Order: sequence, then C-alpha cells, then structure tokens
Amino acid sequence: ELRKVDQQWQAWAGDRLLASAPVVILAGAAEVRRFEPCAQLPLKRIRGQITRLAATASSRALRTVVCAEGYVAPPRDDEHTLGASFDFHNEDLTPTVAEHQGNLALLNEISPDLAQRLGAAELDPEQLQGRAAFRCTSPDYLPLVGPVADAQAFAQAYAVLGRDARQVPDVACPWLGGLYVNSGHGSRGLITAPLSGELLAAWVCGEPLPLPRGVAEGCHPNRFGVRRLVRGK
Repeated sequence: ELRKVDQQWQAWAGDRLLASAPVVILAGAAEVRRFEPCAQLPLKRIRGQITRLAATASSRALRTVVCAEGYVAPPRDDEHTLGASFDFHNEDLTPTVAEHQGNLALLNEISPDLAQRLGAAELDPEQLQGRAAFRCTSPDYLPLVGPVADAQAFAQAYAVLGRDARQVPDVACPWLGGLYVNSGHGSRGLITAPLSGELLAAWVCGEPLPLPRGVAEGCHPNRFGVRRLVRGK
C-alpha cells in the first residue's frame, strides 16, 4: 500500500513501514494496478514462452540475435533462446508443449538454415525446456511513462471534454505530487525502457524533455483519461 504523509510517499506492508521518499516510480509492469492511484490504467498481461535449445557445433557460429516474427539468440551457457509465443488468455506460467512446437515453427520461418543446424526437425517438444512470463502492454501498445494524476479529480477538472473535445480547459492538472509510473513496455522494453528512464528523470527534475513533445504526450499516462472523457465513458 502507498500512503502520502507530509509530502512523503510511504510504502506499507500491512502495519509495517517499508520505506518512505518524496518520489516514487511504480515500475512493476501490470502489477502497478494493485496500487489505487494506478488502478484505472488500462494495462494488460500477455503470456509469452521461450524455448531453450542446446547449441551444436554448427549453431555456435551465430554471433547476433536473428529476428523476424520471433527471435533466436546466440548461445549463452551453450544454449540458444528461442521465442517467444503470444497468448492473450492463458494465466498459467507452466510451459506448454504446444508453445514449444510453435517456437520451433517460428525458428524454421526465421532461418531454415539455423533450424537445420540445431536439428529442430529431430527434437521432441515434450522434452524441451523453457520459461513463461507475462509481458505488460497498453491498448495502443505504447508505454505509460510520466506523472500520475488523481483519476477522480482529473475527470471532474476536465469534464468539459466530454461535451466538446476541442476545448482546452484552463485548469491545473490534479497531480499526485511525486508519484510516477513506468510500465507497458510490452516486448520492446530493451528499446523503450532506457529512453523512458531519461524521460522520467526529466519529469522528476523539471528539466527539458529528451523527446519531442508529441512523443512524450503519446506515452503520458493521462492519455487514457482524456480518451475516456472524450468518448463519454
């Protein structure tokens, strides 16, 4: 639980205070919705499974990640990582044979040559090892990066947008001072997360944004609140 006390955000576990600070950045993927200020953010989880394949004498020549609909990585600890599946409905993180089969099919599409080097046609999917986890995405597949507003006060302050979306209300946004979110990076986090960190640092420190304004606004958490008002929801 998060509480704001005397300009300090406090993290509590039951009746035990874990930490306090003037600034909090919630960066726990879809789990940020467990905190009341972020409960209305439209984040969703998408299950993905990777498959681990033992390297062979010829597959060890791979020195870079090969990407198409999926990807296969160079060997690490003498294993290639292959994936990853997309499952919008399964909440179970137990690896499945069907998704191992799907990943092997992806490998053949990505590189028939590499599939041959790995002996994919002879592999038994039931014997393969892998791991499943959840990606966190938003409805428009852009991350949510920026300060968090009080959702109820925001809806009241900008209610006029529900009547006329062209209005530009001269009302200060009801920020929850010191609270920020960084989530929804989906399967592109290695690309978007570092720049999002720079963007957050600029928000927190009041510095010029490191991105064009349109890009920063496209990733702003408030965009969904504005859309709900404009659409009358």
